[in-house]
Amino acid sequence: MIKIDGSLGEGGGQILRTALTLSAIKNKPFEMFNIRAGRKKPGLAPQHLQCVQAMARICDAEISGAEIGSASLKFYPGEIKNRDYYFEIGTAGSVSLVLQTIFLPLSLAKGSSSVTIRGGTHVPFSPCFHYLKEQWLFYLKKIGFDTRLEMVRAGFYPKGGGEIKIFIKHVKKVCPLVLMERGRLRNVRGISAVGNLDLSIAERQKKQAMERMAEMSEIKISPEIEIITMPAFAKGTMLLFMCEFENSQCCYFSLGAIGKRAEKVADEACEGLRSFLETKGVIDEHLADQIILPLSLATDTSGFITPKITQHLLTNAEVIRLFSNTKIQIEDSPGVEGEVIIKSG
Repeated sequence: MIKIDGSLGEGGGQILRTALTLSAIKNKPFEMFNIRAGRKKPGLAPQHLQCVQAMARICDAEISGAEIGSASLKFYPGEIKNRDYYFEIGTAGSVSLVLQTIFLPLSLAKGSSSVTIRGGTHVPFSPCFHYLKEQWLFYLKKIGFDTRLEMVRAGFYPKGGGEIKIFIKHVKKVCPLVLMERGRLRNVRGISAVGNLDLSIAERQKKQAMERMAEMSEIKISPEIEIITMPAFAKGTMLLFMCEFENSQCCYFSLGAIGKRAEKVADEACEGLRSFLETKGVIDEHLADQIILPLSLATDTSGFITPKITQHLLTNAEVIRLFSNTKIQIEDSPGVEGEVIIKSG
């Protein structure tokens, strides 16, 4: 049994999610202690418990310690089963994080699956639905995955109530990814969206974003920002940017909140994009820690440059090393741009 200290690195839920994914794929049991020790409320929160229970259903696992607030967990995986699944988080817990936990095992199962998840689609501290669809899915398809993602309804914090559906086909092999130069900027597009709010808020987000991007010397083309209304259970807003380069693309977004001005939402998204453009980064820092997990299963060596080495990236690499012989080299220090090399074992 693999023993994992949940206080490793950034000490958050990502350690648990990566362990669950690799435990199912590698058919290796694990025991985790000090779960989420680095958080204000340590132990399993509802969305982390949902990840455990979802993975247990998918691979017919035996578990102990799976309850709210538990600081330790034992997980014994069985065979991964492809079928139709439905998961209800029951809070505004992130549907994206549950999806990312179970996606790779279902992709490697013997046949196709479909998954419906209800909860938060646009909530803090997780990739929103549109980031998954525009960025995460773009790169997954690049390395061989065949999947389709839909949003039935948006779910904003704190009420949740959103719903997504994903259709997953079996993947025979995971291809490597080598991206060391992003190339020339070809296009900048965006989405300014509201749910159960006046469209004027989305228009204010767009106006502020256009003004901020006009100040960026790296952007020499006119951005195209679409204004949309999302079907939603509660009120919320989002602004998301996609920069498409010759060899790659990056994605940054910001979410609204009670008392948060539309202009502030735009400023946050623009600041992330500006920071990226000032580096030689090819894959944005948020995708970097998400993509190394599937790339650790690839048939050959992968490599890319990220604009900022995060603690999430370093921690995820440590957990991957516990389950496999994959060699992950991260050149440079946290907080600065650096090169990531993944050699599958």
